[in-house]
Amino acid sequence: MNAILEIEAQAFPKTAYSKSTFLNYAGRFPDSFFVLDTNEGIAGYIIIDLEGHIHSTAVKPAFRRKGFGTKLFTHAAAWAPKGPWLEVRSRNSGAIAFYRAMGMTLLGKIPGYYGDDDALILILDQGKESHEI
Repeated sequence: MNAILEIEAQAFPKTAYSKSTFLNYAGRFPDSFFVLDTNEGIAGYIIIDLEGHIHSTAVKPAFRRKGFGTKLFTHAAAWAPKGPWLEVRSRNSGAIAFYRAMGMTLLGKIPGYYGDDDALILILDQGKESHEI
């Protein structure tokens, strides 16, 4: 659990989930809280539910841009009966570029979702009505 908390703090320094939040997710989604373990340690995690909602995902900075995020996303997308969808900060250009590369498109926008930022709702394009990001 400590490795996940460390990754979370590095990825989301201002809004990191607490240990109790992760324990809650682990209890609610025991079959779809995926952790990517390598010979060098935990690289990242992704939490997805049966509806395809990705609740959280992060990759440790030392493992970024090495395909680990793609592995996590691809595994979660294959696991979920419905295509994955998620919310992302509208100003998080790095995450948006990653999700776009994964085939996700814009489904909608929630103004003020993050307080100081809007959320973009992205969905894996599987023939659903969506818009370019």
